[in-house]
Amino acid sequence: MNRNLSAGLIVSAFTLMSAAVSAQTWTPFPNTPSISAYNPTLMTDGTVLVQDGDNDVWWRLTPDNKGNYLKGTWKQLPSTPGFGPLYYASQVLPDGRFFAIGGEYNLGPIGWFNNGFIYDPIKNVWTQINAPSAWTNMGDTGSIMLPQGKVLVADPLTNQCVIFDPVTTSFGTPFVNGKADGNDEEGLVLLPNGNVLTVDAVNTPNSEIFNSVSLNWSAGGSTINNLVQASTEEIGPMVLRPDGTVICFGGSAHNSIYNTITKTWTAGPDFPSVTAGQLDCADAPACLLPSGRVICCTSPGFAMGGVQFFEWDGTKLNPVNGLPTSAGDTSFTGNFLTLPTGELMFTNQSPAMYAYTSTGSANSAWFPNITSSPATVESGNSYSISGTLFNGMSGASAYGDDQQNQTNWPLVRITNNKTGDVTYCREFNPSTYAVQTGSTIVSTNFQVPKTIEQGASTIQVVTNGLASKPVAILVGPPTPASSVSTFQGTAESPNNPALITTVDGKTYNALSIATAAGQTVSIEADFILQSNQISSISVTATASAIVGATGQVYLWDYTTNAFVILNATNLNTGQVSLTGSATGIPTRFVGPGNKVRAILRALVPPRLSGVPFLLKADLIQVNA
Repeated sequence: MNRNLSAGLIVSAFTLMSAAVSAQTWTPFPNTPSISAYNPTLMTDGTVLVQDGDNDVWWRLTPDNKGNYLKGTWKQLPSTPGFGPLYYASQVLPDGRFFAIGGEYNLGPIGWFNNGFIYDPIKNVWTQINAPSAWTNMGDTGSIMLPQGKVLVADPLTNQCVIFDPVTTSFGTPFVNGKADGNDEEGLVLLPNGNVLTVDAVNTPNSEIFNSVSLNWSAGGSTINNLVQASTEEIGPMVLRPDGTVICFGGSAHNSIYNTITKTWTAGPDFPSVTAGQLDCADAPACLLPSGRVICCTSPGFAMGGVQFFEWDGTKLNPVNGLPTSAGDTSFTGNFLTLPTGELMFTNQSPAMYAYTSTGSANSAWFPNITSSPATVESGNSYSISGTLFNGMSGASAYGDDQQNQTNWPLVRITNNKTGDVTYCREFNPSTYAVQTGSTIVSTNFQVPKTIEQGASTIQVVTNGLASKPVAILVGPPTPASSVSTFQGTAESPNNPALITTVDGKTYNALSIATAAGQTVSIEADFILQSNQISSISVTATASAIVGATGQVYLWDYTTNAFVILNATNLNTGQVSLTGSATGIPTRFVGPGNKVRAILRALVPPRLSGVPFLLKADLIQVNA
């Protein structure tokens, strides 16, 4: 639908509903750049990419060292020469790059363009890409990230779709595969089973389901209510809620609800009529809140001034207090984005940007949960982390075919215990983008920034603004050992440096020997700490040995002249982390010259194989 942004918006008086939900707040972002802020997109390093809409200028918002976005800093990025789109397809790719293609407008004029670029945040460069050769006028193109990590892109001028492969940076062959009508104005929403729902803008009042495995379309049933505005073919956003329902807001006064469990439709309540006219959600934003409610933005007619916000709680539409500019704003300029803090970022193609917070709290079953993570990490290195619900309960933010900025992928953040400083790690290549994955273990990778603070910290996974419980982690490089030795085993290193297995000089091997208790091997290390005023001491070690070996970490107690066991676990042929903290008076573990002695031990009982095994240890690290 054509939009003339240079024309003055029609300001209409409207009656603010007296039953507005209380305690919501709109907080303005300070010191924002003077831009027409559009399409706020959360990147995998925790920053937010914002475009100067209909312009080739892009900005990045970085939260402050406490993770606060309102107090964050703005930095202008390189421009995209010849590419300043408005209303286009966009996605954050699995490797962290940003994909954008199409544009109903470009640098001002309307033209249904098919230009495309990809932004690499590591290199800080844009690279141009080519659209499918037959798609000469893409314009306001719909897209969505499929569970497999590829992008479904819908051609607005036909009923064709295409798959974009981020690995090869190329498009496949366009296909129809049963799509009943054209894609123009139709949004896309990812369902818990991995398929994609759309509501037909022409073949009303029907819906369609895209199978992300077979790549075929099939009928999704009648929406009961007609959700399309007849004069413009505009439709509203669709948002999946944690209860498995999709609220489909109408470009008309009507709304409908799709149940992903029963695969059935029910009619939702209509938007009210106000003094300025009948409210609708034609080309408008919506977003899932941490509480499970969904906020949406309406206007009294398409492109009309007089914005009214509502929160859908699954039963009714609850009016929400608006912004100071709401009387003159129109819904189609708005965009929502879920921030890792649980706040929503709201932009409306002006320099004024807001953080929205609401009432209510999330169900404990909706949070991501870490089941496996490294015990120690070092700046600049990459690691993997596993758990449940890493992709959240929904794509969260929605608009339709004009703007896409879903957040159904995990962010990884580390918080330093002493300073409380927050660092977001660059996340990449998650195992899936599927939502509502329940107890299924999923994983992703992350790279620790070189500038991260060292020391005892916690790590969390954040999705859709919900953070997992913090897990202890030690950020290195660790205090280097002043000496290393082996005992109760054949000393293979450091006497034989050739057997040190990593270039960082911290990994040692030691070969087991047979004793009355079975096979045993130990590696002992001394650490010189910076001060004898120690508040606590913990030991972390990463090791591997044969299956059946028990690994143990100890600290030497200089008061009793004996090792004190901190932790034990079963080792195996893969890396296993052991960590533990000493109890009692910490200074009793600090010897002359601020020396702390630690030990990593592996033991195999006699009933198991008598063949000597090699203990590989990423050298014991002492954190004080």
